[in-house]
Amino acid sequence: MLEPSQRHRGCTMQTVMIRGVVLSYLLLSGLCALTHAAEQTITRTVEDFTLGMPKDQAFAVLLSGLKQHHLTPVDTAAQTPSLELMELLEHNPRDAVGPPWIAPQSADVLYTLNALLFDAQEFKDPVVNIALSAQVEQSLSWSSPTAQSMYLVLYQSHVFGIFILPRASYETMKHEVFTTYGPSQASIYHKSYGFAFVQGDQWSDAHTMLTLTVDNGLFYVDRALYARLKEEAAGMLKGIP
Repeated sequence: MLEPSQRHRGCTMQTVMIRGVVLSYLLLSGLCALTHAAEQTITRTVEDFTLGMPKDQAFAVLLSGLKQHHLTPVDTAAQTPSLELMELLEHNPRDAVGPPWIAPQSADVLYTLNALLFDAQEFKDPVVNIALSAQVEQSLSWSSPTAQSMYLVLYQSHVFGIFILPRASYETMKHEVFTTYGPSQASIYHKSYGFAFVQGDQWSDAHTMLTLTVDNGLFYVDRALYARLKEEAAGMLKGIP
């Protein structure tokens, strides 16, 4: 028969072993989740628009979607009314690559992008922003069966970003994104230029960055184009006294 001290040591050893098994399970579960997030490729195509595609190809996708009534221009005070825009696109398709489907130029476009997504020091200088904004274009907005509104951001005549306000709720989108890509790889809490703080979660792989904000904005960004834009901004900063 075991002495009380021996029974106590036996129970202690069992407790330690159980705790070790539980801890190992938790560590392995966390590693599996991180591996899943790292290996899962983030989509680069939304409604047939693909990150990195040339500007004229993106316009062809837009025109096709409008003609098939899959995409619908969003009427706002800042853009051409939908009926007028459709008439311009239908009768002047070559000229439509210019002003009709591109929003008016804004010097604040990089401030806004930086606040929403990057919080990079290179984009906070006003001189750099004004200079680079001339190379960054934003399309007009349109809706689709899955999006209340969406628009493209173009850099060097290629699709730099696809920005979406989904029809589904934030809770639905968060569940879908977390299920697809695993736990958030980074949390953002940025002071938006002229607005309130921006909060959200980010995921990335070798080619794409995905951000979901708490106000249900979904942003896909081409990492190669972002690196090019950031490098150009850094070069401009060096020349500023």
